[in-house]
Amino acid sequence: MVDSLLMIKAEEIHKRIEEGKPVEYENVIIYGDLDLHNLDLPLNRNKRKIVESIIKIEYSVIKGNVFFDHSAFQGLVDFDGTVFSQAANFSDSFFQEDAGFSQAQFHGEANFSRAHFTTEANFSRARFNDGDFGRAKFHRSFHLSNARVYTLRLSDAIFEEDASIHLKDLNYNRIVVRWNTIREHLPYNGSVYLTLIKNFRNLEQFEDEDDCYYQYRKEKHARTTKAFPRIIDRLAWLSCGYGVRPSHTVILSLSLIILFTAIFWGAHALQPSASASPGSSISINDAFYFSSMWFLGRAPQNISIIEGFEFLTVFETLAGWLLMALFLVTMSKVMLR
Repeated sequence: MVDSLLMIKAEEIHKRIEEGKPVEYENVIIYGDLDLHNLDLPLNRNKRKIVESIIKIEYSVIKGNVFFDHSAFQGLVDFDGTVFSQAANFSDSFFQEDAGFSQAQFHGEANFSRAHFTTEANFSRARFNDGDFGRAKFHRSFHLSNARVYTLRLSDAIFEEDASIHLKDLNYNRIVVRWNTIREHLPYNGSVYLTLIKNFRNLEQFEDEDDCYYQYRKEKHARTTKAFPRIIDRLAWLSCGYGVRPSHTVILSLSLIILFTAIFWGAHALQPSASASPGSSISINDAFYFSSMWFLGRAPQNISIIEGFEFLTVFETLAGWLLMALFLVTMSKVMLR
């Protein structure tokens, strides 16, 4: 079927671009390299070649390299369904209108590093070997839904406040990116989050793995409507930060110690033990010491609890044992990998 397509020489497209005419082809084969480097085009202040032509080459085959790097495209760029048989270099290019690469196939290098997308960047259902978007800048949506890529590089990419990245059903081996780069721009999807967690683990980016998992649990909790799962989720967050925040356990432990200190002190539930010095009284520091010791499961000396309040020490000790065990489990998960 490909052999029956109309054949176009790359020089014909070069001429139309130099003249500022629209480049609109569908179901054609383009022979030769599409190379803007030697074309007589004006430069903008960033020394990019200004391309006024609409570039619309759909469902075609380009049998050559594409060197559209360091270019400023003022009109639509649309390569939907087109096969790039060799390298496709769009690095450091500026897309003023939509950039359409839906269903495109990149058989060689796909280089969009430092590219600047001011509107939509649509790569949904595209096929890559490696896709390099390192240090690229996105102002709107970056669509990769249903795409397939071996390695997707998003190192130091920039997403503006209203930008979003769509990874639903993206099939990939690895994504090179830091969680902080995409965390505020990723629409919630459970399978996307879980796949990213696995990706970070495989790349040994354990901090990113924990942060992604923490955000996933928060997002999932926000969408849970049943009362019992919401209560369990809230306890998991409060007690250990969903198993990845040991600091939550420490804060909760200190809070419980202070709470029981206030109860013991406010209820006058403590008294000097028989071995204490005559005339001794209980201060708030003594109450804090008493609460801390019982939290750790040890009976304090020189201070005893008044009859009728003993159940409080039982509750505090049980809570202390549970939280200490939880802290050790969470710490081992975070530290010992």
